[in-house]
Amino acid sequence: MEKRDLLFFCSMCRDKSAEEIEKIKCTIPHTVKMYMRGEHIAYQGDKVLDLIMLLKGKVKTEIVSNSGLTLPMEEIQAPYPLAAAFLFADDNRFPVDVVALQKCEVLYISKESVEKQIARCPGFMRGFMAFNANRMQYISERLKIFAQKGIKGKIAYYILSHERDGEFDLGRSVASLAEYFGVERPSLSRSLSEMVRDGIITFQNGKGKVLNINSLSDLLL
Repeated sequence: MEKRDLLFFCSMCRDKSAEEIEKIKCTIPHTVKMYMRGEHIAYQGDKVLDLIMLLKGKVKTEIVSNSGLTLPMEEIQAPYPLAAAFLFADDNRFPVDVVALQKCEVLYISKESVEKQIARCPGFMRGFMAFNANRMQYISERLKIFAQKGIKGKIAYYILSHERDGEFDLGRSVASLAEYFGVERPSLSRSLSEMVRDGIITFQNGKGKVLNINSLSDLLL
């Protein structure tokens, strides 16, 4: 196991070379499990008892409603922690299902070991706190997008949050953006085309200009 994987959160080790990291006398007790494509790594409602790191592979997360409706959330590529923000929560449960999209290698560090590492390493503590704060910002942004009624409202919110001096770069393909919004790609493409036709924006290859800021704002909830 590469030590860099174990020290993912450590802000003091992020820029160190592999040789420098190898010299660090820092060990964190852990276990590793393998999951095949289609297997659940975690179910919505499961207790988060360990710091879980996706070391290799790719997973998808989704919310399952009481009626059985599945809402795709995101795809996560290794290396990346899973549900780290919930480890120390009072109600420390997975908010989503986590399903392997390909063969995955997953590392588990016990809550006790994480507490010890935070106590002895300021870099790990800062990195862990920063990651969770950034993750909460990301989730907050997703919730604001989901709150928008209609695809055009979601597009408008996303464009306005990425707009600079009248220009924007979505930083995603249409397919990726559709997945991020939780909508079908053809529906998203059609909405973008209609906004271009109506003279609200220009759009090509993920970039564009805001032509009518008032009309764009009117699409918001």
